Amino acid sequence: MATNKTDKKSDFNLERLLQLFRACKDADGEISIDRYNDAYDELCKLFYLLGKVFSFVASDVEEKVNILRDYRKLPNESQHYQSIQSMIKYEVEHKTTNNKKKASGCRTLLRLHRALEFTYEFMMELGKAESSSKMSTAASEAYGRSLAKFHPFLIRQAVYLAVHTLPHRDQLMKNMKIEDVEKGKELLEQIVTEQKMIYEITQDLYAKNNLLDLP
Repeated sequence: MATNKTDKKSDFNLERLLQLFRACKDADGEISIDRYNDAYDELCKLFYLLGKVFSFVASDVEEKVNILRDYRKLPNESQHYQSIQSMIKYEVEHKTTNNKKKASGCRTLLRLHRALEFTYEFMMELGKAESSSKMSTAASEAYGRSLAKFHPFLIRQAVYLAVHTLPHRDQLMKNMKIEDVEKGKELLEQIVTEQKMIYEITQDLYAKNNLLDLP
């Protein structure tokens, strides 16, 4: 379900995003990498909607998603990359998590995992914002609680400066094709719940395997 260049912004749908994240975890608690990638395809559309300030995030996300999809195509190893759990188990056992020649699946997904924290923090702020609230403030706070922890000083300052181009809440919701604000807030709350659940499961898996600081 790769995102076409022509629909990077125009096709974003909040309800679809919710369904995609709900589909990530199966009945056994396994998080499907295919479904995770699909959810990120939709998230990328949101990043592009936020304008040039987040285009670097979108480009990085697309690159990481493509790497994970390449792992899913490996003729003799694809089955080990069906879920986040199976991928971590396989790469830890084979000592390839910090592969110097090729970005490992674990390292690649860690970058998406960190971006997911920013996403749910931002959506949480968007859901709480008043009609005329500046989304630059919401984005700054969400970024400060998430991705800023992993960025050097100069990048942090550039992001804090760039988010001032974001519109107020009502305009952003209009850009996101949210016509019913109250329904939009409900959807945002549900999406945040699903994203946080996936984030916490992944965070726990990485912590237990000492993978949170992969370079």
